[in-house]
Amino acid sequence: MTVEEAKKEIFRVIVESTETELEVTEDTSLVKDMGLSSVEVFVLLGDLEDAFGIRIPASELRQIRTAGELCRLVISILKGK
Repeated sequence: MTVEEAKKEIFRVIVESTETELEVTEDTSLVKDMGLSSVEVFVLLGDLEDAFGIRIPASELRQIRTAGELCRLVISILKGK
């Protein structure tokens, strides 16, 4: 899977998991733009973990604000597999 393919799949999971009608881009804020609560963010993370067969450490979440940052985190975890 290329980085671009991974990004497309991550964005697809974000849209499906959150049921948003927004066009999700790397600059989309998970809280400000999408209005996700902390519980919704954790559901999204669980969906990403299931989709990619990974574990996302809770300690990494403090820095995540945008869909792009989330993409970079998931991709870095995938590269480390």
